[in-house]
Amino acid sequence: MHILLVNPSSSFVLRNFSEISLPEIPINLASIAAVLEQAGHVVRIIDLNVVSTKDEIVAQVTEFRFDVVGFTATTPVITSCYRIMHVIKKLLPAARIVLGGWHASALPEKTLEECPDIDFVIKGEGEMTMVELVHALQHHESFDGIKGLAYRDIHGSVVTNADRPLVKNLDDLPFPSRHLLPNDAYRRVGFTTVGGYFKKDLSITSIVTSRGCTGLCTFCADSIIYHHTCRFRSPENVVAEIEDAIKRHGFRIFFFIDANFTLSPKRVMRICELIIERRLHIMWACAARVDCVDEEMLMAMKRAGCIRISYGIESGSPRVLRLMDKRISIKQIRDAVRVTKRVGIPVYIYFVYGMPGETLHDVQLSRQLLMELDPDYMTQSIATPFPGSELHAFAASRGWLEGKDWARYNYPFDHVMDFPGLDAILKAQSRILLLFYLRPSFMLKTIKNLKSIYHLAFYARAARILALYVVSNLGGTATRHHRPAHK
Repeated sequence: MHILLVNPSSSFVLRNFSEISLPEIPINLASIAAVLEQAGHVVRIIDLNVVSTKDEIVAQVTEFRFDVVGFTATTPVITSCYRIMHVIKKLLPAARIVLGGWHASALPEKTLEECPDIDFVIKGEGEMTMVELVHALQHHESFDGIKGLAYRDIHGSVVTNADRPLVKNLDDLPFPSRHLLPNDAYRRVGFTTVGGYFKKDLSITSIVTSRGCTGLCTFCADSIIYHHTCRFRSPENVVAEIEDAIKRHGFRIFFFIDANFTLSPKRVMRICELIIERRLHIMWACAARVDCVDEEMLMAMKRAGCIRISYGIESGSPRVLRLMDKRISIKQIRDAVRVTKRVGIPVYIYFVYGMPGETLHDVQLSRQLLMELDPDYMTQSIATPFPGSELHAFAASRGWLEGKDWARYNYPFDHVMDFPGLDAILKAQSRILLLFYLRPSFMLKTIKNLKSIYHLAFYARAARILALYVVSNLGGTATRHHRPAHK
């Protein structure tokens, strides 16, 4: 069969942030494409962050007359995804439309009810379910036994099949079909800025070396799919994929998009050993928890080409960390950041503001910790109760969710919870962002790094995005919504 996989366009806000961060490469779709190609199907991928005009979309869809069109979508883009599905359904009435991803996995029945153009929803990991679904469509078989699938029966009633077990051995999956991605479009000026590598043309790809996370953070919805478990690919399999990506596509910069790359120290050490032994000479970045790193591991990562580590420290307040069920301490945060900087790996840290129960005093503690840590780069977001997260259930039970506009689940800028004291916290966190980036020490470091016009272009974009963020949260109208004052 002929199958199209579609990555919907990011929201306006996330598109802006992507200009100074990693491109959102739909490696998950490339993974699904790989198992479909392995099964003998013809697959194409359209990334709407690259193919952005309606005419381009229409041209590609009508040219190949696809039998199945699959989408992946997160909560903030689900509504725009519905609109694209409607266009495609008009162009290809006989095509079956399939939706997967976190939002659909959290709300399969609601998603089918909201969008009549969707024929099937895939819950959880998509590879095996998609292969079985396409096989059933091709051979006109029943969908009853396909685990992880939701659909409508002949009467229009929603049927939700049993959940599909997680893939036991990730090494059994083929490498993602990167040849189907518009790889040239993922080149970025400035991705490695904080690592000290400034180049005009950086070719980047993503790689998944594990799936899931054992963390219990209340704002995270990953447990919908991964159930607070983590499965690992073997170091040999990971490095084989890196070698394949280098050989086939010439990639030299990799972003390991695991939730917590360093969860298994022994595995990390072996991956680093193999990268060095095989003289791959790559640059790479990853995310980690502060309680899952040590100096020996970080030194090995540095030798193997690690140019950035992102830590989700979330708050400088022990009380807020407990509210989040983050299960880390301020001491662990300090120790991890200090040893990472000492080893010489640039540090990128994340903060989350606007948790229910957070106070201005808590925000002040976060500001103090941020300035003490002095990371190379930091970003912050507003606590967003994504469907399927513990935070969503908590906020809904107290009537704190504002409306049903999924586009507002746009965590860098917008907020969908409303509780006493939130506005003051949002304004305070915007001031922290300004304070951090307008410090003389940071600006001096930036000026020292201006070695070419590409540096200047990167920082100019960053300044524009910073201004957009601050204006929106200090009383601007970009994402603010009127609501009555609390009594």
